Amino acid sequence: MNENSKALWAAILAFSCWGLFPIYWKFFPELKGDDLFIYRLFWSMITLCFIVIYKKRLSFIREIIHSKLLWWLLLSALLISSNWLLYTIAVTEGKIIEASLGYFLNPLLNVVLGFLFLKETLRPTQWPAIILAVVGVVSMALSSGVLGFPWVALWLSLTFAAYGLIRKWTKVGSLEGLSVETSLVFLPFIAWWLHRGGSPVATLESIGWGKMSLLALSGIITCTPLILFAYAARRLSLQALGFTQYLSPSFKFLCGWAIFGEPMSSDRWLGFIFIWAGLGWYSIEQVRHSRRKLKLKAELTNL
Repeated sequence: MNENSKALWAAILAFSCWGLFPIYWKFFPELKGDDLFIYRLFWSMITLCFIVIYKKRLSFIREIIHSKLLWWLLLSALLISSNWLLYTIAVTEGKIIEASLGYFLNPLLNVVLGFLFLKETLRPTQWPAIILAVVGVVSMALSSGVLGFPWVALWLSLTFAAYGLIRKWTKVGSLEGLSVETSLVFLPFIAWWLHRGGSPVATLESIGWGKMSLLALSGIITCTPLILFAYAARRLSLQALGFTQYLSPSFKFLCGWAIFGEPMSSDRWLGFIFIWAGLGWYSIEQVRHSRRKLKLKAELTNL
């Protein structure tokens, strides 16, 4: 298997893992979303400590801590941790489909943020994709009212897209960046959880040692896809990576609809159809644009 094939499989595994996460979180119906988030954060911290020591990356992390990048990583840490928190709450409260909507919107939101903050050109042929997605979200809002507006999806999409934007600005390795981010929010969130009445003893009493051992795997389950994604991102084209990222929200949607039986009204279907149409347009436009660039490059080379 060549390097590109390995990278492609790494990307497929990473996004598939993220997409199937709801099944794992549903093993703990006794726990609330904020409890699951704290344990995910705790075991991720433990897992990252072992990986950093094994990879001998402590010196790189010390350099980051004493640099101006620390403030950007603090902001990205708040964004990704709030994304994790809202996502686990959404899963435990039966809003997996709405969470999947947020990640379907993410590629299109990335295009908008690139246009606004990175001065990336927004091609005229990309506007229909964005308009279709906006129509989808607005149609859901108009049919369901303010309370039915997909706030969870919007916030998940915004926080993850903003997180990606900041990590693009901060030239830090995936492992080092994630380790610093996790350590920055670890103690504040633990203190918040304990202040709200959270207790490891109460958790153990409610789920037992067997499920507690299963919960300890949340660190590995969180970090492994990130490492696989980092491996793939360095080796695959953005076009190839862009197509594999749809696996995650697709699996999330199937988990919510087919496995856990979350309701899908006709208005909700209509909104999703508009958003999927936007994604389809976006994907086809990306392929055609990439082909035109390659053709132009080949013609210039032959001159």
